[in-house]
Amino acid sequence: MPLRLKKEVSEEEFYEHFCNIKTPHQTLLCFSLKEDDKTLWKLWGHAYNIPGQCHAEILVLREIEDYLAANIPNATKYSITWFLSYSPCHWCCDEITHFLMMSQTKIEFNIKASRPYYFDDDEIQKGLKMLQRLGVLIEMMECSDYEECLYLFVNPCTKFTAWPDLELQSIANKGMLHHLLAQEDNRLDNHLFPTDDSSPVHTESASDFESHVNKVLPEDPNKTPDKKDEFSDIRTPQKTCFPQKTREYGKEVKRKLF
Repeated sequence: MPLRLKKEVSEEEFYEHFCNIKTPHQTLLCFSLKEDDKTLWKLWGHAYNIPGQCHAEILVLREIEDYLAANIPNATKYSITWFLSYSPCHWCCDEITHFLMMSQTKIEFNIKASRPYYFDDDEIQKGLKMLQRLGVLIEMMECSDYEECLYLFVNPCTKFTAWPDLELQSIANKGMLHHLLAQEDNRLDNHLFPTDDSSPVHTESASDFESHVNKVLPEDPNKTPDKKDEFSDIRTPQKTCFPQKTREYGKEVKRKLF
């Protein structure tokens, strides 16, 4: 099954798909949804893309939309966290944008990706910048993120084992994303999407969005191209080692975000 709710990822799947020096043909997405004032997740699981049909991001968005449609009165704000083996393509960025603009409640959205997906593509650059302007936190994963993902979605009692060149590739990926998001893009309306970092959630109405932005979707959103297996190999200077997070591994704190 492409979408598995409340199912852990095996260690084999985790290392195969999240290793940032490999290029698997599928996208693996581990996701969680929680009410902002709660600790335990309301919805969680993982999903794979269906080659030639639907990306993992779309499958998860539909599941979240169904949940929110039935539970909006229960909370004033929700937090969504995604751990992705590849960053979103431009169609998936469009779908996330549309989801945020149409939501009836505030959403804090965090995306952590293991690998860049065609950062040199103009449409993907535009889509990622749009998400950033809507308050979505987009990051490339580093060692502590892999550790957290394994702890939350694989096994809280298993210690993460880093692979060779993890840190070097993470630095390169983070540098590429920083360069992409720092570039000015006159195609986006700076007045419609303010860059005030003090607001972590989207604030504009759906009508404002639709009147300023022409949303580009594939002819059939259920049939999108396969995610390719290529990414740039750009080296950046070695950064100083960041401190490791200390955690107590135990099932009693399973399904809690840090």
